[in-house]
Amino acid sequence: MSFGEELKRERELREITLLEVSESTKISLRHLEALERNAFEKLPGGVFNRGFVRAYSKFIGVDPESMVDAYLLQENTQLGEHRKDGNRADEARTSTKRFVWLWWVFGVLVVGAAAYWGWTHWRVQQNPAVTPPVVEETT
Repeated sequence: MSFGEELKRERELREITLLEVSESTKISLRHLEALERNAFEKLPGGVFNRGFVRAYSKFIGVDPESMVDAYLLQENTQLGEHRKDGNRADEARTSTKRFVWLWWVFGVLVVGAAAYWGWTHWRVQQNPAVTPPVVEETT
């Protein structure tokens, strides 16, 4: 049984509505529903989530620390699954970004080289007396 299902089952066994929990704990209904559905991405995160679990558990008469532990275990399991699924997509995006970045660098170098060649060629044609410097070899 998942964390959210356990929390909901304990609440329903005691015949407590979510509205009662919300009014007593001052936690919004949508956050309480997200806890019961294990939709942790809809929660604010961090210490807020643990505080929600503690307050909810305490109100319905369940050991708050064991429920926080169950919540953390469920959250870590979900994050692990999300990371596994997301790693392949992240790797593909990273290699694509790297590839695009290399093309940008190559393009800038080509444009820079063409601009330099055009500028020196234009200078020579504008003033034939100006010639590119000659490098003399010293022996």
